[in-house]
Amino acid sequence: MRLLNYKTHWSYLGPAIKRKEPLVDFVLDIFYLMEDSGVVPPFHVLYEVLQTGGDNGGMSPGTSWRPIKIKQAEYQELVQALLDLDIAEAKKKHRYIRFQKVIVDEELHQKPTYQEWRRAVTSKYPPNSK
Repeated sequence: MRLLNYKTHWSYLGPAIKRKEPLVDFVLDIFYLMEDSGVVPPFHVLYEVLQTGGDNGGMSPGTSWRPIKIKQAEYQELVQALLDLDIAEAKKKHRYIRFQKVIVDEELHQKPTYQEWRRAVTSKYPPNSK
């Protein structure tokens, strides 16, 4: 799996932390992407997010990177790595993982944009509904 360079901004008082991690770790460090739900974004939504370059989060945590392009094969490898993820172990490294399981919800793949997908995820998998 390809290694990616990015920065985590997890404290507005401290400096960003430079990281170089496999795609799966990078995705787990993107604050607000999988949130509480653990729902994996479809390829086109993840592609849209990766093109933004993220941000520093302002007063909240954030993750920033140079815009990234991924191929469908990389996405499939990522999805499999997320499905195989030992969540308890991953929480030791990725402080903002709050989900209990990884979900691939094909129904939500129909949403054309990140914002529409995010609203649909939140509606179908409300935070703290476990």
